[in-house]
This record gives sequence, structure tokens and C-alpha cells, in this order.
Amino acid sequence: MRRHRSIGLLAGSLLALALAGSAIAKGQGDEVVIALDAPNDPHAGAPIKVGVLMTRPDGSAIRGEDVTFQLVRNGGIGLVTVKAAEETMGHYVAKVTVPDNGSWTVVVTATGQDRTQTFQAGDVQIGTPLPKATPAAPADQTAPAWILIAGLVALALAAGVAGRIVAVRRRSAVAADRA
Repeated sequence: MRRHRSIGLLAGSLLALALAGSAIAKGQGDEVVIALDAPNDPHAGAPIKVGVLMTRPDGSAIRGEDVTFQLVRNGGIGLVTVKAAEETMGHYVAKVTVPDNGSWTVVVTATGQDRTQTFQAGDVQIGTPLPKATPAAPADQTAPAWILIAGLVALALAAGVAGRIVAVRRRSAVAADRA
């Protein structure tokens, strides 16, 4: 238990240093606006799509960055790191599987040209794991379609033969006597 606490403290300290370092390194005119995409119904253990839109204050997209997402568990021990790809201009996305439910902070590290900047994009609430799928019972066997078709053909033949018998009797000499 002590070892887990030490790892959590180390990860938290490194994260704080990275955030502080990026704020110090940032100069005038280097402002970046980060907008975190809202994930669609995220659950622990299931892959989710995490995305951010990186723009300048004037709205122009920041392109060509090498972007990494780190998801840091709030109030506990947990760190998931994944490399993001630029899906559209300034929009970086990655598929990530978060191992546990709870609140996770998305930290974005962007490296471009000669500088690395780290931003806290926001929090993502991860729901409890989805229940395991249970296989359904096999369906009852039904009669094959060919049996239905054969039955319909037999019925059509019987109707045809019966119609023929009725037609022949109407034309016969015996039928004229009965009329």
C-alpha cells in the first residue's frame, strides 16, 4: 500500500512540474485555446474516443503538433497515456481504454517546432464497467423453407386435379342426365 502511495505522489509531482513548466515557458502571443470533446457515454474497460480542438485566440487551428493525452485519475492512483493523431485541422483524437470508473483529468502535451507545452483540457467522468454479455439460448429449430414450399406445391396440384375432375364431369354424358 505504501508503494502505491509513493507512485501516486511521484506521478502527481511530475504532473505539477510539467504544468508549471509549460506556464513559465509560455510567452506573449503563444496562447492556445483547448476545447475538450465530450465523450459519448464512457465506461470503464471500454474504449472511448478522446479529442481536443487546439486553436489560437483568433480561431485559427494549430496544426502539425505531436500530441499526447494523459488521463490522470482524480483522488486516486491512475495514469493512462496515449498518442493522439490529427483527425482534422487542429482536432486531435485518440482511442483510450480507461481501467476504472470515476473522474479523470485529461492533460494534453503538445510538441511542435522547438517547444513542448502541457495543458489541462478538462475532466471526464467515466461510468462503471458494462456488464459482461451473456450468450442467448439458441433459437428453437423451425421447419426448413423447402417443406413449406413442397406443401404449397402439393396443395396446388390437389386443387388442379380436383378442378380437372369437376370440369370433366360437367362435360360427360352422365352429367347431362342428372341435370
